[in-house]
Amino acid sequence: MIANSDPAPSRSRWELITLGCMFTGYMAFIFSRTALPVASPEMVKDLSLGLDEASYGDIAAWGTAGMITGKLLTGVIADWLGGRRVFLVALVVSALLTFAFGWGSSETIFAGLNFVMLFAVAASWPAMAGIIRVWYPPAKYGRVWGMISTSSRLSASISMVFLGALLTLFSWQNVFRIAGVIALCGAALITFYLKARPEDAGLPSRNAKAEPEASRHEPEAVPQAGTLHFLEDKNPAEALWAFAKSGRVWLICLSIMCTTVLMEFILFLPLYLSSFEGVSSSQASAWSAAFPIGCVLALIAGGFLYDGVSRKGRIGLLGGMLGGTCVCVAALWALNALPIVPSPVKFPLTIVILFFYGLTLAPAYYLPVSIFSNEFGGRHCGFLVGLVDMAGYSASMLYLIAGGRMVVNWGWQSMIQLFLVIAVVGTLVTIWFAFEDYRRVVPIGGNVSVGA
Repeated sequence: MIANSDPAPSRSRWELITLGCMFTGYMAFIFSRTALPVASPEMVKDLSLGLDEASYGDIAAWGTAGMITGKLLTGVIADWLGGRRVFLVALVVSALLTFAFGWGSSETIFAGLNFVMLFAVAASWPAMAGIIRVWYPPAKYGRVWGMISTSSRLSASISMVFLGALLTLFSWQNVFRIAGVIALCGAALITFYLKARPEDAGLPSRNAKAEPEASRHEPEAVPQAGTLHFLEDKNPAEALWAFAKSGRVWLICLSIMCTTVLMEFILFLPLYLSSFEGVSSSQASAWSAAFPIGCVLALIAGGFLYDGVSRKGRIGLLGGMLGGTCVCVAALWALNALPIVPSPVKFPLTIVILFFYGLTLAPAYYLPVSIFSNEFGGRHCGFLVGLVDMAGYSASMLYLIAGGRMVVNWGWQSMIQLFLVIAVVGTLVTIWFAFEDYRRVVPIGGNVSVGA
């Protein structure tokens, strides 16, 4: 152990190193995941594969099924084995499977690879929830999750542009192989720096000495410094029962179901943009980056803003952001539904709208569920975030199956109309969740008072 009479400076340094490792690692996860939508236009054009929008939607849906299965299982595994171990193993597995995509030759093979790859990717978020729980105090959850979420969208932006450019030079097979190698390099880079807990870096444990049992009587409270979380001595089955009894858990599940479907539009964006006249596959993939770039800019400041506002203020913050998402979806629909928009400006306007779509959607998608899972889940935070994400990706799987068929049968406008309905419902449910979170956990005089 490293002797340190004043561990505060060293702790801050190690917190930054840990954040950097999670940031880099999650970027590598997203690089693997983005390769499929980037390559999809060329895969559909490859007559030897026999793919169309509907079969591509099925491949994506099988990946989402893998994500659902992974969320169900890997959360408990991450809580049991530790976030670092699960994070690194999952990253290596997902990178190798991305590399294997380059030898795929049929819808069945692609669907199977995508299922297993996204099963591995599913472990990333629960694993990071466990790492964050042992490394950071609750007051930093918003900014830490905000920065990690930024890595997701930053990687999506970079990979859309970079892999889209590669698509002009190489075949779609080599795009997968290059993405897999990049993800493996990311895993190698962080292996020696990511520590499982502060003690492994020579620091004292972040958790202060626990107070007596009497302090552990408020199941809805956010644990204060020096207290034990109400789930600390509970097994996974008991934790699951506590989750099932919480109205806020059900509301955040409904919220993430809506926002996940809206976020998963990114899987169809290269295909959607390539449907515009005169837009090539590589251009469509590169311009798709407008959406994740908007997400990145929102999340850079979003985590600090989320930490800075009161729980009551989060009601208006989330409602306003998702209200903006509704406006963006309505604008996408109006571009092609109304004859007043000249054809030459439709594509540039679509790119601008997609930027603001990401800007308004990302904070509501990433932050509430992640922060709530750390606060309410305690040492079972990986289990909780996995369960909530499972609900989101279940809705996404249905969307992916139906979405491709909607496009084939009725065109892209039918998908946009579906988004508009989902965006309105998601806005209302998320406002309800934020209100209940404010009502159930209200700080008074430095303590936590639980609403009725």
